[in-house]
Amino acid sequence: MQTDEGSDAMKSLSANGKVQRLMRIFQRTGGEGRWTHPVGSFPEAVRSVLLDHGKAMPTELPVLACFESEDRWTLVTTEHVVVKNGPDVRSFRWGDIVDATVDSGHVSTSLSSDPRGKLALSRLVLVCRGGEHVELLLEPGPSFMGFWNVLKTIGNIAKD
Repeated sequence: MQTDEGSDAMKSLSANGKVQRLMRIFQRTGGEGRWTHPVGSFPEAVRSVLLDHGKAMPTELPVLACFESEDRWTLVTTEHVVVKNGPDVRSFRWGDIVDATVDSGHVSTSLSSDPRGKLALSRLVLVCRGGEHVELLLEPGPSFMGFWNVLKTIGNIAKD
């Protein structure tokens, strides 16, 4: 996975600067899919669902989301990653995320049983400070790779 864009420089950016930097990483390493877009590209009804749950601070800006349904989505803001799987919504501050990875069993299954290979990956694991692992269900394909790189960049910020 590529992670660049120096984490020290990222820490000092304004909220708008973080949006631009993360979107550049997303576009360069994957790009949009059917369900994965910059938050501003979603219809108003979807943006409302995401922002009702995902904007905690007035200075926080929405960046990127994978929205499959009202019960299954992941949102990245300039300060949090918010995950909804079923009835539960969980929010993780950037500083609590130390990595994003893929379970080796999921990789093996995808590589051996799907002609798309690594582009069939759809489950990403957030590794949080304190050792908690949280599974994210994302859209497979190039957008998965872009989302992964965005989350790895966020995890690298927390390591510094």
